[in-house]
Amino acid sequence: MQAGCHISISGGIHLAFERALEVGCEALQIFTQNQRQWKSVTYSQEQISRFKAARADMNFGPVPLTAHASYLINMCAADDDKLRKSRTALLDELKRCDSLGLEYLVIHPGSHGGRGEQWGLDKIAETLDEVLSLYSAEAKILLETTAGQGHNLGYCFEHLAQIIDRAQHNEALGVCIDTCHIFAAGYDIEDEQGWRETFARIEQSIGLQRVHVLHLNDSQKEKGSRRDRHAPLGEGFIGLKSFEILMNTEAFAEAPAILEIPGGMDKFAENIKLLKAMRRPAKKEANR
Repeated sequence: MQAGCHISISGGIHLAFERALEVGCEALQIFTQNQRQWKSVTYSQEQISRFKAARADMNFGPVPLTAHASYLINMCAADDDKLRKSRTALLDELKRCDSLGLEYLVIHPGSHGGRGEQWGLDKIAETLDEVLSLYSAEAKILLETTAGQGHNLGYCFEHLAQIIDRAQHNEALGVCIDTCHIFAAGYDIEDEQGWRETFARIEQSIGLQRVHVLHLNDSQKEKGSRRDRHAPLGEGFIGLKSFEILMNTEAFAEAPAILEIPGGMDKFAENIKLLKAMRRPAKKEANR
């Protein structure tokens, strides 16, 4: 599993790769624009070319790269204007990903605002279908698991399964699992037994093959807290053993492991080094 983190694009989107190498990244995640503004950014051909050249020059070419969608997007917004803006923003996010050659777009499913979970799940599928009927994206949309704060959907794998099953364009959809989020949602992932049960839940609902990216974050809050508070690895309630298990899980071997932790670039470098040290050599097949 390739280890990386979320990287700033401040000063130029092509600078993300230089920053990534400084902390030892083998993979990375970025925002393609300010994640807290509705205004859409369109990159010039020169900016796109510089980004792609930097990716190739710094040997990120074969590695699947991830963008995280704007935090403002709510695919099941109860307010019609907010829903319209969210759908337009998602369409723009996909077009930017494709122009830059990014493989994945991670997005939070949304908050139903009191309209009910089933209403929200249906509305998310409707949003995805509307956007994907307008634009056939190369980038795959990855629905991210959530902690389940407030009216947020996606705190159980079955929510994501319902969205994927309901969507007509489900071949364009996958899943991103965030360890802090599923722990806060109540999943037991602290040890081998807990992960075996969790893997079984994933396989039974969405299928392990749908998981394309992992967000590896420890949790400042206890299991089942429903509070999304990330912590550096080993500095929260999940513990290091959980991440060692994930780094050696064959089913997720091709999924980039992305850190989203507090502490700045030094803490990213420290935790990426830690993740790399957790990897065990692949077992060689015994001679027959």
